Formats: sequence, structure tokens, C-alpha cells
Amino acid sequence: MRGIQVIFLFLLPGAVLSAQTPVGAWTDHLGCNNAQSIAISSAKVFVSTLQSIVTYDRQTAELKKISRTEGLNDTGINSIAWSEEGNCLIIGYLNTDIDLLQKNAIFNLPQILNTYISGEKTINRIRTGGRYAYIACSFGIVILDVIKKEIRDTWNPSSGNEKNEVWDVVLQGSTIYAATATGIFSADINDQGLSYSGNWVRNNSLPDPSGNYTTLACTVEKIFVNKSDPLAMGDSIFAIAPATAFISTSPGVINYSMDVSSDGFTVSSGSIIKYYSNSGALKKTITGYGFGIPSAMQSVVDNGDIWIADKNHGLVKGSGMSVFSALNIPGPLSSNTFFITASNGNTVVCGGGTDNSWNGLSRTYEVSGFYQNQWTNFTSGSAKDAVRALIDPGDVNHVFVSSWGAGLFEYSGNSLIKQYDNSNSPLQTATAGSQAVKVFGLAMDKNRYLWLTQSGVSGNIKVLKPDGNWISNFTSINVPLAGDIIITKSGYKWITLPGGYGIYILDDNETPSVTSDDRNKRILIKDTDSQIITSVYSIAEDLDGNIWIGTDQGPLVYYEPERIFDEDLNASRIKVPRNDGSGLSDYLLRTEKIMSIAVDGSNNKWLGTSGSGAYYVSSDGTTQIKSFNVLNSPILSDTINSIAIDNKTGNIWFGTPEGLQSYRGLATEGGEKFSHVYAFPNPVREDYTGSVTITGLIKDTNIKITDISGNLVFETTSEGGQAAWDLRTYNGKYVTTGVYLIFCASSDGSQSCVTKMLVIRK
Repeated sequence: MRGIQVIFLFLLPGAVLSAQTPVGAWTDHLGCNNAQSIAISSAKVFVSTLQSIVTYDRQTAELKKISRTEGLNDTGINSIAWSEEGNCLIIGYLNTDIDLLQKNAIFNLPQILNTYISGEKTINRIRTGGRYAYIACSFGIVILDVIKKEIRDTWNPSSGNEKNEVWDVVLQGSTIYAATATGIFSADINDQGLSYSGNWVRNNSLPDPSGNYTTLACTVEKIFVNKSDPLAMGDSIFAIAPATAFISTSPGVINYSMDVSSDGFTVSSGSIIKYYSNSGALKKTITGYGFGIPSAMQSVVDNGDIWIADKNHGLVKGSGMSVFSALNIPGPLSSNTFFITASNGNTVVCGGGTDNSWNGLSRTYEVSGFYQNQWTNFTSGSAKDAVRALIDPGDVNHVFVSSWGAGLFEYSGNSLIKQYDNSNSPLQTATAGSQAVKVFGLAMDKNRYLWLTQSGVSGNIKVLKPDGNWISNFTSINVPLAGDIIITKSGYKWITLPGGYGIYILDDNETPSVTSDDRNKRILIKDTDSQIITSVYSIAEDLDGNIWIGTDQGPLVYYEPERIFDEDLNASRIKVPRNDGSGLSDYLLRTEKIMSIAVDGSNNKWLGTSGSGAYYVSSDGTTQIKSFNVLNSPILSDTINSIAIDNKTGNIWFGTPEGLQSYRGLATEGGEKFSHVYAFPNPVREDYTGSVTITGLIKDTNIKITDISGNLVFETTSEGGQAAWDLRTYNGKYVTTGVYLIFCASSDGSQSCVTKMLVIRK
């Protein structure tokens, strides 16, 4: 269990992935449009998404982002609040973890998280008063001393000793009011026995005293409460002090938050924002920004301007409450990263998906591209569930996207060229009378023929030719589901068949228009112990031509897969020696579901699991090089839906349900000759403590580094097209200030080059 943690951080501009990112560095790529809550200090405006905090400097107008990459301890932010006395931002997570952001330090307070509490345990809202924060939770109110950074007490506003969901709290003088699932309760905060429910008084003047009340506002004149009733026409607002009075209701409207300002209070209700006076008179209604319709979760008026946490537009500023602008850091459309593809410095991300039964999730079509360090979004109309993307190897601006219901999309840049469905192509609807055109796997052969898979149809394989014509007369696989497709070096097409149907292999003799010379075979995966594994989740070919299969029992490998049509090949499990003197071995990740497999430039493998993070293993899988999970790294989630490796930059992209990140790896795809060889960072400044990366190399380049006098200080062999140097000599000491020469030679000695770099030390 975690204790109090203090992490010092340096805030960097969000959503920028420089080509000079050092090896081992993490970068998050989180969309900031899904704003949930807001807090304001005199210097900054803070807005939270589920995964990050965005800060807006009110003097410089600079936007910055803070996530787990920069030191936050969790994801799932549910409420934030500013403490003036503590000079810090209080961050409350759904799981009841708490972070305090104070200047450039993060203090973690996991006491609630680490305390066993039966039943549901979550944070709903945080309010501050003096040195304390009052945290409304599913089980009561937790009192946090912000100055001492410790939990002081837990209070139980209820009509009995049972736990009561507390949605919100406000203070009026020495009286605290709690909006709960069973009414509005109040008490004197100086009472020492507020953990006892008998010291709380329920307000019985309301029309429904034991109803569900979800948010509160305390102005200089009155206390306002919001009653939620799913069976009623909409939420209703009442004033309860000095006397109970009905204020308003709107048919079908849910009021998410009420927040006070110097001369009134706001009510944030999704598509409507209302501003009331201190007495409860309606002063202003906002139903549009000029660039879009509000989806406001929380809003605060400050010095005549309104600041809005909008779950579609991010942080919105309303100057004079009338001129609106969205203040966002660019990023992908969705944090629900389902699939990633990366090639030659470009990345495309899909945010759709299917559930475990392969039903579509009906997510908005969310496809984003990362080109030249800039995010751009793809258009689609009203489609849902983008599930796979393919970057044309011959033209990185040419992209295809498959969808689970709307067919195939073709783009030039981010502009839609054409959407293919049953009306203009051989693509078929999944069932009679259905309009769902379910396309999943995508692969392109050396002649730029696009191969794709369809589910719920008689012909599972289709091919789109470069001239726009189709081939669709392949032998049917006769299975309900067809998943991912890869094209191997031998030209074979390997297709995963979800639902326990194994794998389908097609040898079209590289003549897709002629089916008479085709060979095909459907197999169930059987290991060398003759055990059959039915659940297949991922597939990849490594640099040696071996086929790696991700299953619910770890990875398996088909060696010499070109023999698949000549004999019944069994897949091999990877045995990892225990190295304990017993001589025994264990199967690699035997109990893990392998959701994604990616092969880097040195033929090492990245394996993404459904609940244990990501593993980086040697080319044969017998050695674990690294592992990343939420306890030992900044990775956003232990569920890894997709991993993609950019062969040009070495960036490893991780797609999780909580968002997208990249990690700068070392192994890139080595070229056939040295090309633009250089080292970075260069010069190395006094405060730099990372490794230097040497890039532009040939695979297995021999590298020798000398000082300007020719003395050898370091030598290594590149992994793919890159190598790293930790700036230390053979005896482990850091090198001194000076110019260093980097001599590079191919493994056979036929090519060589020299570059240099400057190191500056204190």
C-alpha cells in the first residue's frame, strides 16, 4: 500500500512530442476536450479531465497539462478545488485517492484509498473553507487539513447510523450543509461529534425531505439546493434559508453543479448554463458559444467572466459572459484508445471498439492523426466505432480506416476521399435487413492492394485494388467473425478468427485476381503439448519471419510458418528459465491475455496485456527487458489495448482505456546505409542526466566514442538504427566537459561515418 508520496515536477507544454525526446522519456497524448470540473485561483484556472489537469495562466495565457506522466498518482479525476489558505489544488479521484498540487510538487494522500470501507467508495465533490477541505464521498464527509496534509475526521450526515451518499457540501458561517441521497442535513462544524449521525439535522421544510439532493450553493443571502428525481420532469432548485421557496425546474434537465460568485451563482446543466443573483433571480441564460452548443459540467463566474468545464469543448472562457473561446491543448479526439498504427513518424489512433461479444460500442467515430508533431482529426459524418487504421507504406498521407458498422473510409491527409459500404462496393451488411457493414482487419501487400476482413457475411475477405476496383470471390472462411489480418514476407495472409475459431491462412500465390491457384487452411492453435488454445487476440510477424500469436494463455510462436500448408504445425510456448538453480522453466506470461504484439527494430517484442501492463522481452522471448505497469511507471492503465512502434523515431505508442502515451524506445529500423547520423541532445547541458541517443544508423552498427585526443571512453553496438550512451566511461564516471567524437561502422566494415557532440559539465 502506498504511503504519502511527494513528487517534484516540471511542467512542460502538453501534446508536444519532439523528435529530440530522449530515450526512456514518456509523453502523454491526452485529449483535453472532456472537461469535468473547474477551480480558480487569482493566478490560474484549473480544469480537470478524467486523466489530467489543464492549467491556464491568467497573466500569460499559457496552457499546460499535468497527468500521470508528470507525476499525478492516478486517473479518474472526479473533483478538484482550490485552497487559498493552503495555496494548492486538491485533486480527488473516483477511487478516493487524493493529490495536492502545490507549486511544482505533488503530495499524495492515499489514506482514504488505503482504508477498508464496505460498499461503494468514491469522491463526489470537494469544497474548501479556511485550512480545511470538505470532501463529499459515497460514505460521508472526509475532513482534510490542507496545511498539515492529513485527514482530520469523517462525518456521517444521515438519519441513522447507516452510510449515506453525500453529493455536495457548503459552509455558511459555522454551519455546514450536506446534500445527500436522503435529504439535506446541517450541523455546526464546531461540534466534535459529527461522525455520529444523531448530531445532524435533516431539513424537513422541503417538499420531499428524504429525496435525493445533488448540489448546493451558498450566497450571501440564501442557501440553494438541487433536487434530483429521475421520475420527475427535471431537476428542481429550492432556496432553504432563510425560508424554503421554489426557484426553478426545467423539463428533462439535469443540474450537474451550482457554484457561487461575488454577486450570484451559476447552474451548469449540460446544454444550458444559468446565472442567478444572490437572491435567486435569473440574470442570464447561455445556450450557445457561437462555435458550438454547451455541454457544461461546471461553471464559475469571476470578475465578470465565466469559466466553463465543458465535456465536449474543454475549458471555455466567456469574456463578459458573452464572447466565448475554447482554450485547449491539441490532442486526439478520444481517450478511449482502441487501436494505434504508426509508420515513418506518423501515427493514427482509433477510439471505437467492440465488447467481449463483438458487439459495437456505438462510440462516436473518433480517429486522430499525429503528423509532424501536430494532431489532426479525421471526418466521417455520423459513423460509429472506428476500429482499425492503416497508413499506406507508399504514401503516409493516404490512410484507410475500418469501422464496425459503417464500412471502410479512405483519406488523403485528413480529408475523406470515399466511404465504401454495401451501396458502392462488394462490402456486405452483416445480417438480412441490417445496414451494419462490419469491417475490421486491414493490411496492404507490396502491390498496394488493400486486404480487409468482414464479419457476419458469407465472404469474409475483400480486396480493394489501387485503381478502385474490388476483388471479392475468395473462398469463404465460413465463420461469423474475422479479425486482424497480416501479410507475411512470404505473401501469406494470416487472419485471426475470434470466438474460438482459430486462425485462417491464405496463400493466394500473390495473384489475388486469380483464385484457382489459391491454398487455404483454417487451424485451431495447438501447442507442442497438444493443448488447444481457442482465444486469439493479436498476431504479428517478427523480423525472422516467425508468427507470434497473442492468446488468453500468453504468447505462442509458429516457427518456420512457410511449412503451414505442408504439415500440421504446432505453436511453441516460450520457456523462461527460472535462474534459481532448479533447471526449471515457466511459460512466458502463461496466465495473461495478450491484447497486442509489436516488434521493434532489434526484433525484440512488446506485449500488451489486459490487466498487467506492458512487457518488453528479448527477440526469443526468454528474457524480460522491461515491464511497465501503474505501480512502476507513468503508464495510464494496466489494460493495454494496442501497441504500435514507429520504425523511424523509435517511439512506442501505448493505447489504453484511459488514454494514449508514447515512450521513447531505442530500437528503430536500421537503414541500408548511414543517413543523417547525429546525436541528441547536442550540446549536452549541465543539468542533463539522461542518455544521449545516436540515430540514423545501420542495424548492428559498431560505435566507438573518443575524446578529442582519441582516448576511447565508450563503445557499443546499435539496436536497429539507434544507440544510446549514458555519458559515462567504462569505470562508471561521468565524462568531463569537452568535444567527443562518435565513430560508426557497419558490422562488415563496408560503411563508416563520424559525428561529434559537445558535453558541458559543471
